[in-house]
Amino acid sequence: MKKKGFTLIELLAVIVILAIIALITTPMIMGVIEDARKGAAIQSVNGLLEAGEQYQAETMLDGVRETEIDLTSNTLNIKGSKPDSGELIYDSLGNMSIIAKYGKYCVEKKFLDEEPTIVTREECEMKASEKANQTTKIYGIKRAIDSTQTIWERTDDGINLTAQAQIGTDATNVTNNFDEIYPWSDIETYTYDVEKKEVTSWYNDNPEGFQFDGSKGEVLTYIPTFYYKRYQEDGYEYILISNKNIEGYTRSDEFSIGRYTMSGDSNAVHSKSGVEPLTNKTITQFRDYARKLGSEFSQLDYHYFIIQLLYLVEYADYDSQAKLGKGNTYYPTDKIFYSVESGGCDTLGMKSGTLNNDGYHSIIYRGMEDIYGNIWQFVDGINFKDNVTYICYEPSQYQSNKFDGCYQPIGYKNSTVAGWVTKLGYDVNHPLISFPTEIGGSNSTYIPDNYLQNSGNRIAFVGGDWIHTTNDGLWYWACGNDLSFTGIHIGARLIKIN
Repeated sequence: MKKKGFTLIELLAVIVILAIIALITTPMIMGVIEDARKGAAIQSVNGLLEAGEQYQAETMLDGVRETEIDLTSNTLNIKGSKPDSGELIYDSLGNMSIIAKYGKYCVEKKFLDEEPTIVTREECEMKASEKANQTTKIYGIKRAIDSTQTIWERTDDGINLTAQAQIGTDATNVTNNFDEIYPWSDIETYTYDVEKKEVTSWYNDNPEGFQFDGSKGEVLTYIPTFYYKRYQEDGYEYILISNKNIEGYTRSDEFSIGRYTMSGDSNAVHSKSGVEPLTNKTITQFRDYARKLGSEFSQLDYHYFIIQLLYLVEYADYDSQAKLGKGNTYYPTDKIFYSVESGGCDTLGMKSGTLNNDGYHSIIYRGMEDIYGNIWQFVDGINFKDNVTYICYEPSQYQSNKFDGCYQPIGYKNSTVAGWVTKLGYDVNHPLISFPTEIGGSNSTYIPDNYLQNSGNRIAFVGGDWIHTTNDGLWYWACGNDLSFTGIHIGARLIKIN
């Protein structure tokens, strides 16, 4: 009997079926392969992060931003998992992140318990190239030194920019171009574990679930590195801020500031929401309380002038109450000794402004609540001797009534009378430091904040409190009390050097 073979039609049918099966299964198989490759990359990144943490502990590597370790070296090569290239970045806030390239993938990850970001290698390299070639930007303002107006004129890349704060609960039609401009765009609130010395969360990673109450650590606001220049020329004063180093500019290193004024007690101070501020302590006591949190902590100091610069270039107006809101500054005099709890601006997140501008509620400037009003705040590292300012830039050496060593005299004399400020001093060797030198304005002209002074050995505090109404603001300085001064209306704020 003759054996029958397949017909041509049957063979074609088999081929078609096999092709369909291949068409269906091939992407699935390739997907499994790709998933396996991604999994291997993620596993390797996790291992490298663990090795990096161990390496950091063993070598006592200081937390310096953008300190990079070559991942392709043998130091961090674990179990043969070796990327083509990459970098491990030790964030000075306590973070450690990794960017590593494996074949066609680029993996970026912060913290061991967070999900990694995976993009193609081409996308990763394009992003790195854009960052490296970032255009230098200068945002400037200028003002006639003898101007009676509170406003400044925008210059350079700041021309035609708008800055508005949210006044009230309606954010409709609130425009602020600086939200997308460095360094303002990178100012961000985070939580910090002082025991482990590490960041536990960032506001922008989870705005809805961010914990302001201190349950995840001290609530601080990060200020990134930038460059500034303040100078006077031909009857004008200029203030310029740049994202890159330019000849003649001064570098402002990154630092962190308490989102809230200090709370707590002599055993432990905090920066957290929902509590009364700590008051009725001397500047020396607040200094000691801050240092208990770690050598990286101090109380508010010369960095306050950096905050002034950032605000001024952003809003181009000395009248901070007009731009950000009144703050808690108008409380009735029959209810004196009244400060509000921290946290009144939590729902504003990283926005500036106030939710209620009736004069009985807090304001916030980019993650710094009650930066004026509510209670005065001591400013450390600054001493006055008969109206001459002495400045120290080393927190570990802060000491009241000290006028030598790290304490350097400023080359102008502060005003010897109190009143409304018309002019701030300028020293070419200390351009950041600007105290009132002339008086005679009002609450709507020149620099519309008040100034208090006295001769002898004095200390500084700033911002005003709940009953000083239009006197309060970012330039309301009190330079007339000695180191023993305390009050229920004066407190402090944390600074962390990263």
